[in-house]
Amino acid sequence: MKEENSTYISPLLSFDLYLEAYHHLIKNLKRETDIKQLKYILKGNIGPNIQDVLRQEIYDALVLTSSDQQIIWVNNGFTEMTGYAKNYALGKKPTFLQGEQTSKSTIRDIGEQLHSKQSYTGSIVNYRKSGESYVCQIKILPLYDSKKELTHFIALERELLSA
Repeated sequence: MKEENSTYISPLLSFDLYLEAYHHLIKNLKRETDIKQLKYILKGNIGPNIQDVLRQEIYDALVLTSSDQQIIWVNNGFTEMTGYAKNYALGKKPTFLQGEQTSKSTIRDIGEQLHSKQSYTGSIVNYRKSGESYVCQIKILPLYDSKKELTHFIALERELLSA
């Protein structure tokens, strides 16, 4: 009887391994799609170092802003994480995600880093469209053109936990 049970369990274990590989494949395809879309928007002006970061870092959402921090593109993960449609976010500053529990000192730190054209890594309390707060780990990187002039910022965002 025990042998029969192990026979029945075995296909499930195989399926679990397959499912894990499938999820890994889907995640990589989403990353490559994000990179292709960014290349198109930036007219191919995305360096290999940024591509490597996008392939290696863990993120749920990507937000591309102009140098004055107006959102010009978000990936599908942004909508999944925040509940806001892509079209709603376009043209806005990411500050529309902030609210009552968002730290003013964190907002100030981010602003200072971006104003000095530096990257920023940290976490901030943001709010979904539903009003629910969540802790968002963000990594913001400045993007430069071939003349070394700042053109955009890209933010890699990941939900850590509910606030």
